[in-house]
Amino acid sequence: MSVRFTVTAVLSLAVLTGCGSQPAAGPVPGSTATPAQSAGTQADRQIQQIKADCMKQKGFTYIPFVRPPLKETETQRKMEEGDLDAMREFRAKYGYQVFAAHVYPDDLASGAFVEEAIPADPNDRYRGSLNETQFNAYKEADQACFGKAVKEVLHKTSSAEMNYLMQRLDMIKRLKERELDGDPKIAELAVPFGDCLKSKGYPVPSLKPTAMARRGMEAFRAEEAKFGPGENGSIPDLTADQARPYLAREIKDALDDLECGKDFYAAYTPKEREIKLRVTREFGEVNG
Repeated sequence: MSVRFTVTAVLSLAVLTGCGSQPAAGPVPGSTATPAQSAGTQADRQIQQIKADCMKQKGFTYIPFVRPPLKETETQRKMEEGDLDAMREFRAKYGYQVFAAHVYPDDLASGAFVEEAIPADPNDRYRGSLNETQFNAYKEADQACFGKAVKEVLHKTSSAEMNYLMQRLDMIKRLKERELDGDPKIAELAVPFGDCLKSKGYPVPSLKPTAMARRGMEAFRAEEAKFGPGENGSIPDLTADQARPYLAREIKDALDDLECGKDFYAAYTPKEREIKLRVTREFGEVNG
């Protein structure tokens, strides 16, 4: 699953989980919204326009907006296409993007959440002007209009944006399990990959291709989790100095993993990317 997609989707929901603190002057106005600079597919733009029209009918202002994708480096782009040199370069600094997020908290490529790098939603200011009662009504209308737009454009049923996100993630998971775990060539390449890792002393819980691809990240996520949740969520609060020794081990693991699995990743990564692109074509890059 793409880290960037997850961060963007969750961010789009975050504004609907708090409450506006500044009361609006009088009733909530309805007005003709001006579309913001947006990206995404044609379906995404259609969904946003339908949602804006629906929100206007319910008495709210909503500016059609598709959040542009987060910026990625040339190395990241090549890595996602299966370039082994790019993977090696990336892993040599960031490992699996677990402890790197604590060592490089201002670097989006590290896996860190960098708020300044997220394009602003033009609707944020309007939401912030609503009092609590208005905001609760806005949330209800927002989810209803989102579901209406998705139904009209993509012919999919969704009770809320988070439900829609989970449908998308579930489809990616199912396709990867069917098409990657079920690929005879990739499954065959996973065996020497696992044997090589075992010879270097790494535990290999499963030889399923999807499990092999996740092995390193899951191992270091489990180590990170031992620090307990941080003040603002599930990710622990670690200083760069605390995280560096773990990142050093993570980088070694990630480079050994790539060396053992170079033939595996050359076959696995492009096919994984194709699955994600296919799901995007079906679901769009909807961000509510």
